[in-house]
Amino acid sequence: MSDEEIVDWALRLAKEVVPTEVELAPSMVVAYVAGGREREELFRTRGSVPSGFDVGSVLVVFPQILAGLAVAGHSLWNLLGGNASSVSTLLKNVGELWDRRKAARKGKTEQTAVADDPDLSRVIDAIETQLAAAGMAPADRELLTFRIVRALIADGSGTRAFLTAIRPPSAS
Repeated sequence: MSDEEIVDWALRLAKEVVPTEVELAPSMVVAYVAGGREREELFRTRGSVPSGFDVGSVLVVFPQILAGLAVAGHSLWNLLGGNASSVSTLLKNVGELWDRRKAARKGKTEQTAVADDPDLSRVIDAIETQLAAAGMAPADRELLTFRIVRALIADGSGTRAFLTAIRPPSAS
């Protein structure tokens, strides 16, 4: 996949999950795919100046999302592979899993007909863990995680192309 196609995928993802960072997404995804020093610069905090009202908040989220996808790479690849019956089924499973997780956090036990999908659970956990490590508040990262997962599933071919660009499938 060309840089242009990966940039287009990044624009679609940013538009869905962090619309305030759409203009930054192309340069961030190119730097992330390039790796090395360029990727490291996306996560640099020393020497940066906090802005806004919450000085402890994450300044830019998109690089954290890309890092979460890299961590979830193998499970995400499997999830988007031939094992899933359809995009609509996967999206339905995401919604049901989210409802079950919310109920579990509130101490309610809720039974659903959908069996747990271990790859889906690992993808959600990896992305949410990355956002937590970046300092995002629990309620914000939960909502953002599910927006991210929905967007990744809806654009499965673009997501797989990004995963290929950062790490060949055989290395996943």
